Amino acid sequence: MSLASDVQKLYVDGLITLFELDATNLGAGVLRFHGHISYQDWQRIYATVDHTNITADSTTLHADKVFDTGTEQVWYRNIIFNGQTYEPMALQVDGLEMSSTGKASTPTLTMANNINGVQGAVSAYCLKFQDFVGAKLKVIRTFAKYLDSENFSQSNPSADVNESKTQVWYIEQKTSENIQTVAFELSNPIDFEGLKIPVRNITGYCQWAIDGYRGEQCQYTGMQYFTDKNEPTTDPSQDSCIGNLKACNSRNNQANFGGFPASSLIGK
Repeated sequence: MSLASDVQKLYVDGLITLFELDATNLGAGVLRFHGHISYQDWQRIYATVDHTNITADSTTLHADKVFDTGTEQVWYRNIIFNGQTYEPMALQVDGLEMSSTGKASTPTLTMANNINGVQGAVSAYCLKFQDFVGAKLKVIRTFAKYLDSENFSQSNPSADVNESKTQVWYIEQKTSENIQTVAFELSNPIDFEGLKIPVRNITGYCQWAIDGYRGEQCQYTGMQYFTDKNEPTTDPSQDSCIGNLKACNSRNNQANFGGFPASSLIGK
């Protein structure tokens, strides 16, 4: 059974979410982590593949660290998928769902300010690597039964790295930080907020005549001169372009015309 079939069931269990934070453009490399640290999560993971590993006796658990935090038993253990190791981290992610309304979603990622027992480690990363702004975050979803065999004591015949779905997000900004947690706002690749699209007016006149006559866009370098009334002249100081298609035709430069000759037909 494939991942697509699994997610269509009335009851879905053993769902695994992995995170890959690629900050190589900032010099921080790639960080891989997951948020499956509750004992109940690992019960469901092992129940689908390896029944022998789920026992109350911590000496037989296939785990890195098992301990109690208050009334909750927490299980810190790496997850291996596609040959990559994802380390455990207390985290919360909200708003990753995709919307069909056309409105761009702005998910949030809140991470425990602790990496491998080093308190304040995420803050240290932020200080050195520009708050991770612009870093790419891959969110990988699969099921426990497709995880690499190395996760289980009795192998895993259903392991399949192709049975996964990946979403890509980017760190937009750090929104909060304290000794316990660091929170980030995410944006998706099609969210262009803050970017400016060059504005072109739809007219029959050439834009290059206004700000680029004989420039890079216009590319006219001929020795024919015309006045601002499109009349031939031998005086270079009188050379000007009126900006219509006729002016370009006079210069045999119509291939670089920066206007829209058919714009007069709009609305007719």
